[in-house]
Amino acid sequence: MKEYQSLRKKLLLTLVPPLLLLILIASSILFRFAVVEQRDAFDDALYDSAHSIYQLLTKSETSIEKFALPKIEKQFILNDKSDVIFYNIVDTQGNILNGEKNLSLQPETLHQKTNPNFTDGVVNNLPVRIVSTLVKIERSGEEIPVYIQVAETLNKREALAGQVLIDIIVPQLLLVLFTISIIWFGVERGLEPLFELQAAVSERSYLNLTPINIPNVPTEVMILVNSVNTLMRQLDGVLNAQNRFIADAAHQLRTPLAGAQAQLELALLEEDPEQHKYLLNRVNESMDRLTHTISQLLSLARNQQDALHKAELTPVDLSEVAQKVTTDMVPTAIKKAIDLGFEGSDQPTIILGDRKRLKEMLYNLIDNALLYTPAYGKVTVNVRHEAGEIVLSVEDNGPGIPKSEHEKVFERFHRVMGSGQEGSGLGLSIVMEIAQSHQATVEIVDEPNKKGLNIQVNFTELR
Repeated sequence: MKEYQSLRKKLLLTLVPPLLLLILIASSILFRFAVVEQRDAFDDALYDSAHSIYQLLTKSETSIEKFALPKIEKQFILNDKSDVIFYNIVDTQGNILNGEKNLSLQPETLHQKTNPNFTDGVVNNLPVRIVSTLVKIERSGEEIPVYIQVAETLNKREALAGQVLIDIIVPQLLLVLFTISIIWFGVERGLEPLFELQAAVSERSYLNLTPINIPNVPTEVMILVNSVNTLMRQLDGVLNAQNRFIADAAHQLRTPLAGAQAQLELALLEEDPEQHKYLLNRVNESMDRLTHTISQLLSLARNQQDALHKAELTPVDLSEVAQKVTTDMVPTAIKKAIDLGFEGSDQPTIILGDRKRLKEMLYNLIDNALLYTPAYGKVTVNVRHEAGEIVLSVEDNGPGIPKSEHEKVFERFHRVMGSGQEGSGLGLSIVMEIAQSHQATVEIVDEPNKKGLNIQVNFTELR
């Protein structure tokens, strides 16, 4: 049995990966901004230390080489709980004049484009951030350009960056968990109308096809409810039509069977050979009608729309098919003393159709015309081009059909009253079913100056 994936799982698999990717990108951008901001803040503090040394150096009257930071100021500038701070004073040739010997002036700093200049370096095997500022110190009436450098280890910076990363990631992860929870419980809440629909459908059967009514449902679910109701209406119509068909078919089969049985019972009691033969002939006529009715019932069943959907339509020359069926029906016409003729087109009359069912349609049209046309009458089958269509018509000079009956004659088991014939009332129903399966239209053409019936089927020409 095929396993189906739950909607919750589908939504989570669809939404969570992009959400995680989005959070990763957003967190990276936020972390980058935070690191830059905190670096600038620490760099400003580092420059303040270098500037403080410059101010102390300016106030001092000793030489640069003998300069020493006062105890209080040294403790304030160089002492830190988290980091180690170094400083030195370097001349423009890179010679260290004062301070930490291991804090050497970087070569590019000698030509620094910005003042102050910030770089990363290593002092005593410790990674540090270095600020270098070019200043002028007055000694003995002469201004001496020197670089004051202050370096600080990265402990505070790294600790703060780690804390910033945690402060960014944790809320984002909580957001993901909260989103997953919303999806999980939100889907359950959103699917409640579907559960109601499932319960309502489960209560239905072929005995109960009443429309489903679920109030206050979302639009998306209402579309599904309407589709289910439409399907049930269609199913109800099919079942009703099927029941009517079965009832009508039973009636149509019961009549000739009852007549044949009555005639057989009379024949068994009859001793007169002539009367006996007459009764058997009546039984034979009843069997002929029964055979014809059964044949048409089977034909109607074969040509139901659902069965015709499976038919494969191929290019067919309608004139060829019509001429063949007309020729096959000539013996029947001769037997009834009816002039049956065919008029075809000089050009090919190609349509997209099912040859077997087209023959069946033509047989029913011609059979219907022969049935209602009196002896010495005339029936003409015609295939022609007309206004971009292929038109098939079967015309007779029989009694015709009243205009009020034109639409009804295509209904199953409908027979025109007073026609004097005992047809099954299925022939034209079969014609309509087959025509509709070929996207063709059927109409009864009224010709005021002509007597009889002209049934016309219009097909789309295959170009």
